[in-house]
Amino acid sequence: MSTLRFVPTAALALLLAACNAPTGEGGTAATSGTAAAPAVAAATTPSPTPQEEKGMHKECPGATLHLTALPTKDGDTTRTRLEIEKDGQRRAIETPAELGDYTAVGLACAEDKQGASYFVVQYGELPFGCAFCEWFTLYDADGRQLTHNTPPLRGEADAQSPNNDEYSQLIAKLGITHPEVDYIED
Repeated sequence: MSTLRFVPTAALALLLAACNAPTGEGGTAATSGTAAAPAVAAATTPSPTPQEEKGMHKECPGATLHLTALPTKDGDTTRTRLEIEKDGQRRAIETPAELGDYTAVGLACAEDKQGASYFVVQYGELPFGCAFCEWFTLYDADGRQLTHNTPPLRGEADAQSPNNDEYSQLIAKLGITHPEVDYIED
C-alpha cells in the first residue's frame, strides 16, 4: 500500500524551481545542493515557540545576550532565562546567588575607558516589579559576573533599598557611565 505524503508549499516551490534551474556553461543543469540547498533549509527551519518569542536580545560588542520570559501555567511571567551567545556558542548565565528570589528584567551594554566591553543586567521582579527592586550586576564580555549585591537589601522596613554598592564602585573605577537599560516585555 502506498503512503500519501504532503509537501509544504514553500518546499514544493523550491523543488520545482530547482528542476527548472538554468543550465551551466557545459549545458547541464546546476547541481542540486548549490543554490537550492540553503533555500530548502531556510524553508524548513522551525519557527520559534511562543515561549521563545517573548523576550529580547541585546547585541553588545563581541556577544549577544538573550533574555527570555518563562511563562507559568496561568500565563503570567515571573521568571526569565538569561543566555550569552559568543563565538557561535550559547550558554546560560545563572542568577547571582544573593538575588535568587529575583530574575533578570533588563539588559545594557557598557564600555570602560580603555574600550573593553561589559554588560549590565538589571534584576528585579516580574510581572509588575516592586517599589525598590533595581539591582545591577556587571559582567565581562565572556559572561563572568564581576559584582555582587551582598546583602541584597540595605536599611530597615520602609527605608530599604537595593544594595548596588559594589556595582557602583566598580563602574566608577573602570570609568563606565551607568548605561540606559532596555527592559524585557512580557
